[in-house]
Amino acid sequence: MREWRIYYDDGSTFDDSQGTPEAAPAFGVLFIVFPDREVGRVVMRGWDWYYFDAETRQWWGSDIHGLLDGLLHDLPRKAYKQGRNVDNKRFRDIMKRAMNDADFPVKSAKRYGEHP
Repeated sequence: MREWRIYYDDGSTFDDSQGTPEAAPAFGVLFIVFPDREVGRVVMRGWDWYYFDAETRQWWGSDIHGLLDGLLHDLPRKAYKQGRNVDNKRFRDIMKRAMNDADFPVKSAKRYGEHP
């Protein structure tokens, strides 16, 4: 199982088997997929900026204000990546790949806190 995978606007991907979060391309991010104990998998999307949080070892999304907050307060964030918009067809095609990625657990329909 992969720790995370980034899907880019040109259809390419980069994941933890290829390098560190810092080594991943910085531009054109559409989705970041990673496993989650509560819901199976998380498919992050729709953010202007993405960053890898060194404390939680998770990817997070933010707008420009969150980006500045992290930079100005020297929070334990690294590997900033910029999101991108694409046409609907490309978005749906790449989202389908991210949602069905066999390297991650199936996403659960359960709500937060319903797991035993």
